[in-house]
Amino acid sequence: MTPNTRRSFFSLALITLLAACATQTEVVKVYENPEAAGDTRFGKLLVIGITGDEDTRRGLEDTLARELEGAGVEATSGYTLTEKKDNLLKSDIDDAARKAGADGILITHFVSIDTQTDVEEGRSEVVSVCRGGDPEDYFLYDYEEIKIPHTIKVAHTVVAVSNFYNATSGERLWSIQSTCFEKATFDEVLQEEARVITKQLVKDELIG
Repeated sequence: MTPNTRRSFFSLALITLLAACATQTEVVKVYENPEAAGDTRFGKLLVIGITGDEDTRRGLEDTLARELEGAGVEATSGYTLTEKKDNLLKSDIDDAARKAGADGILITHFVSIDTQTDVEEGRSEVVSVCRGGDPEDYFLYDYEEIKIPHTIKVAHTVVAVSNFYNATSGERLWSIQSTCFEKATFDEVLQEEARVITKQLVKDELIG
């Protein structure tokens, strides 16, 4: 094994180890209608996000819609068919579902958002560079102070509850709780939540 091959091998092993150590997103089945499971697969969904602000809601709905479309489902973000308001009524959602021609409605609610911030204080380091000559001669060195700035690490942990409804009957068919741990950005949270929610819908044969 050449030195380059060994370095590549150990780098890959380190990446694999770090990925294994990362906390996996937790999914818990809260409810499933026993009469509906596997009976009908839905192909056209209205996606509704319930979050603390409009921008996060739009981001969640769009990310879910893209993930669902990747699973072969036509999905419409709810904000494109509803008025901008703090609280959507059932009638608002039903009207949007009719406009979208949806046969299923997915509503995802962010019930808990915990953000931890860790600040590492900056510091200064002095680096010496020899100009040449006798390395033991102090006066042949240049000294430079390097200031290392503060670093801030952010970790978002989000708990979401997702409910799936038959758009025609209004019946709730399925509910899960998904907990996404310690993501550095909120975009990562949205992508991970969308991934696990869609994966569970496919696994439970409600879509796909």
